[in-house]
Amino acid sequence: MFKSFKFLLLLPAVCALFQVSCRHQAYVPGPDTPPRAVIRDGVAITLRDQKLTVIRNGKKVKDYDISSSKFGVGGRTGSHYTPTGIHAVTKKVGEGQPSGMVFKGCRPTGEVVPIDAAGRDPIVTRVIQIAGLEQFNKNSHSRRIYIHGTPEERNIGRPASYGCIRMRSDDVLDLFPRVYRGMPVVIECCSQEMYLKTEQQPDVKRIAIPENIVANLPTDDIRFRPAKKRKKAGRRGLAARGGKAKSSRKSRSIASKNKKKKSKARKKVASTGKKKRRR
Repeated sequence: MFKSFKFLLLLPAVCALFQVSCRHQAYVPGPDTPPRAVIRDGVAITLRDQKLTVIRNGKKVKDYDISSSKFGVGGRTGSHYTPTGIHAVTKKVGEGQPSGMVFKGCRPTGEVVPIDAAGRDPIVTRVIQIAGLEQFNKNSHSRRIYIHGTPEERNIGRPASYGCIRMRSDDVLDLFPRVYRGMPVVIECCSQEMYLKTEQQPDVKRIAIPENIVANLPTDDIRFRPAKKRKKAGRRGLAARGGKAKSSRKSRSIASKNKKKKSKARKKVASTGKKKRRR
């Protein structure tokens, strides 16, 4: 009895240790396989160790901890997965705004949220939107996959987002001037170590985005295109008519009374006709 009670006392500590170990375990199970795509200049996001690396001339210039989707990897529309594959930067939003500025619809709201604010999980500080360039990730732009700041910095370093790539505010401020429209962004399931190792191989093919594809990248966020005006309905409700409601009710009641009178008159005419025939 005493041993079982002692185990119950240790249970919270065991659970805490388990959560810490899960937080830092590999995002993608199985062996650390080489990346599908390697770039010479751009951004490489490695999901296995939750890293974003800036690459220049095939070498690491800067890296940051990130947080990708807690639901997994994929490009299905309507999902909260983080897409993989080759992407390109389409838009940068937030230049000149203070750290912690909340963005809604890629527009600053005027609200500034502190780090790890209780009960708040908005997009903050800076927004970098990307578009997929492969068949399986071409909906990344319409899914609004961003690289952005988050107030939930306590979760950086492990999958915790709803599909986007989250960063600390200080880190996304540092990254923001380093990227430009049309810059390649590859998202791979490998680790940063494996990516850089593959990058150094002399026979590896590096991805470059042609200028004509950069010119045709989307320029707006489709969610915020002006909505089409709806056609006005032919019949409006009584509430919309306001003061005319009473008059319309009266007219309907008069019309119904007139119909009843006409029907009675017709019945009388029909009955008198029958009586004359009988005579």
